[in-house]
Amino acid sequence: MAGFSKRPKRRNLPHTEKKFEMPKDEETDIGSYITAGYADDDDDDDDLPDLTVKHRKKSTKKVIYDEDDDLSSRKQKKPNFFVRALRAIFPVKGDGVGESVRKIIFDVAVVAFVITGGSVVNQIVGEWINQGKDVQIREDYNRDVTTQEEMTPQELSVVLNLPAKEIERIVEEKPQIQPSFMKLYSENSDIVGWVTLGSEDDKIVFIDYPVVQAVDNDYYLTHNFKKETAERGAIFADYRNIFEPDRLSANTILYGHNMWNGDTMFAKLSRYYQPKESTDPLAFYRDHPTVTFNTLYENAEWKVFACVLFNTQEELGEVYPYLNYRDLPNKETFNNFILDIMDRSVLWTDVDITYGDEILTLSTCYYPYTKEVADTRVAVFCRKVRDGESADVDVSLAKRNPDPLKFRFQYEREGGTWGGRKWDTSKLLSY
Repeated sequence: MAGFSKRPKRRNLPHTEKKFEMPKDEETDIGSYITAGYADDDDDDDDLPDLTVKHRKKSTKKVIYDEDDDLSSRKQKKPNFFVRALRAIFPVKGDGVGESVRKIIFDVAVVAFVITGGSVVNQIVGEWINQGKDVQIREDYNRDVTTQEEMTPQELSVVLNLPAKEIERIVEEKPQIQPSFMKLYSENSDIVGWVTLGSEDDKIVFIDYPVVQAVDNDYYLTHNFKKETAERGAIFADYRNIFEPDRLSANTILYGHNMWNGDTMFAKLSRYYQPKESTDPLAFYRDHPTVTFNTLYENAEWKVFACVLFNTQEELGEVYPYLNYRDLPNKETFNNFILDIMDRSVLWTDVDITYGDEILTLSTCYYPYTKEVADTRVAVFCRKVRDGESADVDVSLAKRNPDPLKFRFQYEREGGTWGGRKWDTSKLLSY
């Protein structure tokens, strides 16, 4: 019995409650208490053991329940928050059909959100990490180092933070390599050059990356300069292009991803085709009329002269094979290629071209119609600054082509037909 030191032996009689008055204590008033009694007992407790009532803390309700009492009427403890949350989210026994379906749909939606959200977060974190690596790679590209002839391997070792023996090995493999590339070559011998558009002070665009070349055009689509798996890949040259001290392909083709953030790799090239910062369609070109592309053996500036949107799906119309024009072995081939490019270009510039000029093509993905509708590429074409020629360009003479030759899908979507060649062919000096 609650409140007593010893439980009395009970008879098998109906349970009831018997109220009695405890003796009053002069010092402590412990109030009235309830204890178990027995029906038909006539207050005869002689057969019960003598019980001594212990001093108990006074009850505010004046009632104490025996542990054998029925407590079902008491308010039961609620499940904790975690349990209630799980029951609200997942189907449980007792849920109706409608409630179970609602919970299942909600659960599927949450799972889909977690998967897609996790992918986005992974892309953001991965790109952030790669941009940090870009900084280190740029530091390893020592643009200010003097020529190899002016410094010994030991002196270069200090400047480049590279062992003298490693420098000697590199020079043996690439006798005419520029010292500025030695550090990067020691990290990845696939390097063939460095491409730059804009500057670090340029808030609109800054392309500044090493250029590598593999045995195919697939590897560096998914691997960065350090040969780590990366969604952004690397800027890479067509595997068929030639990079030698005294020989470069007539048309050097560089590829790079147009990253989802619109800022890294070759994403900014699309602004030659469709500027975003201004309603002036030539604004981007006027600010960036040249590109810097240095090889292991030579530094050079290149003047932009055309920008074209190319189709890759035969069912949408012409698929022009601009990537197959690398050698341009004779004047006729060269001229026909330039004519085709200029007919399709959205830009007309003051840059002249002639057979024998070296061409640089920068190619990236671009989807003005969305990838699901039309898988397209934008390519920017540049001509190398000739020996003794100024790299300056009179951008005030540039024009937007009002009628570039398009592929069939564009005409079906936008209307119109090509009105024929209207650009100044005198700019093609060898034509």
